[in-house]
Amino acid sequence: MYANEPLVLEMLALLKAHGVRDVVISPGSRHYAFTRSFEADDFFRLHSVVDERSAGFFAIGLTQASGEPAAMMCTSGSAAVNYASAMAEAYYQRRPLIAITSDRLPENLGQVEDQMIDQRGIYDGFVRFSGQLRPIRDARDRWFCNRVINEALLEATRAGSGPVHLNVPIGSHSGGTFDVPALPRVRVIARHGEAAARIDWQAVVDRLAGKRILVAWGQDDPPDSGTGDALAEFAATFGAVVIADHLANIRGDHRLRNPLGLLRALGPAKGKISPDIVIGGGGQMLFKDDLARLIGASGFEYWRIDPKGEVADPFRTLTDIFSTTPADFFQGVVASASSTIGPSPYGARLRALVEKLPLPDSRHGEMSTIGSLLRRVPAGSSVQIANSAPVRMAEMFPLDPSIDVFCNRGVNGIDGCLSTAIGYAKACDVPTFVIIGDLAFFYDMNALTIRDLPAGLRILLVNNGGGAVMHAPLPYDYTRHGGRHVSAEHSIDARGWIESLGVEYDRLDPGGDTGRAVAWLSDLGHRGPRVLEAFSDKIDDIEQLRGFNATLAMGTGSAGVYRRLRRFAGRILRRLGLR
Repeated sequence: MYANEPLVLEMLALLKAHGVRDVVISPGSRHYAFTRSFEADDFFRLHSVVDERSAGFFAIGLTQASGEPAAMMCTSGSAAVNYASAMAEAYYQRRPLIAITSDRLPENLGQVEDQMIDQRGIYDGFVRFSGQLRPIRDARDRWFCNRVINEALLEATRAGSGPVHLNVPIGSHSGGTFDVPALPRVRVIARHGEAAARIDWQAVVDRLAGKRILVAWGQDDPPDSGTGDALAEFAATFGAVVIADHLANIRGDHRLRNPLGLLRALGPAKGKISPDIVIGGGGQMLFKDDLARLIGASGFEYWRIDPKGEVADPFRTLTDIFSTTPADFFQGVVASASSTIGPSPYGARLRALVEKLPLPDSRHGEMSTIGSLLRRVPAGSSVQIANSAPVRMAEMFPLDPSIDVFCNRGVNGIDGCLSTAIGYAKACDVPTFVIIGDLAFFYDMNALTIRDLPAGLRILLVNNGGGAVMHAPLPYDYTRHGGRHVSAEHSIDARGWIESLGVEYDRLDPGGDTGRAVAWLSDLGHRGPRVLEAFSDKIDDIEQLRGFNATLAMGTGSAGVYRRLRRFAGRILRRLGLR
């Protein structure tokens, strides 16, 4: 029987699933539940070595003989330190050594706890991966520990192999019950090949055939024509849906327009409108949380395309990692698909729904000004969008497919947005339109002192007197009182600073002629940078965004268009037998 301890069961099940048979155990009671559970399973080959220093090198010998990973487990404190020499040797020999170190609970560190040192990162400098686990008390803990253990075991054998470390906090080393007759079924993450040639494409095709497939792509550079064509052919072959925000720079009819609007209009997925497989890649996604709400309970598989083969599990359902380029993945799958594979109607269903989505109809404020500018950005230009409200509002409007879009979305900060845009504009020599809020602008205002500003630089500065997006999560009755400490409320304008640098400036006041102002900003006949400062009220701006999102989510609206959209979606789904 196995220990009735979730972390023990998860660890053993994953070691077994990844084929780790050899386990070297050094004495101690802290890991008693693991030891006894290992003893209960004849899959594992157990080796007892008292001295942890010797145990580590003994395990290296096992890997030399078998070419397979070997695990070793010890108690806490100096026992874990004694693995260090062997871990360093394994690192430079590239041996798949898995050090599992028992530990006390982290809150006891520095509290006069017996046999406890800081074991986090204890092998830094000569370990390929170090994971700090935690007791499993709920589903979130289970997902976390499953992901970390999977990641460690994958890394041990990746690209030449090497040692990894899992630190296991254990609350008590006494008591416990051993009444679990079998290991649980656990999620096993598979990594497919370090090169496209090593991937069994026919097996991939077999898994995709007849499935509802959604490709969800995050922020990325504009793809080359080969990648774009491969994705389009993949979508056509399998009837896949491609959902990507502007920052993904994916264009074409296979990409759904206004993904944020669609996700909020549909609400939680029901029946066959939810995907079977989600294929992801790229970086941050503006719509990740909305997509998670839509498909969170549908039991889908998440496949990740990443040339580096890294473990990223944004929806907590990761099953497969493809260590190849997007172009190689989509080309490899399509090349192996037979003509008998008919496209799923899944993509057509969602495209029929998205075509009914309206654009925001605000007549003033930040959203209206951003929409007006995006409609006038010349083809072949570039758009750089600052974080916070502007990047969210810009997503609601279509763009010409020749326009590339960038944003410092990696860590979602407001610093450096203007400097990044100017650097891009100087290097690319294409008209570059910057959409930036007041806080992000003032934070990076010295960027305008950069010598020889690009002639095609155009900046829309939306000044609504503070950080509008910071009001979004606040209760309504607090929004008028949160200006000082929440949204950095101010009454500063940028005119003096901008004109002192010799940059052309214009302003758009509430109720002003937005069309005229945007036409002035987008006029490329003038050679030289320009700034349009558009003034609005931050609370009104965020309420417009809230209202637009709410009407999509709730199916309401003064003109009834959103209610009609939801009724239309319901009729389509019922007609298809999906609701």
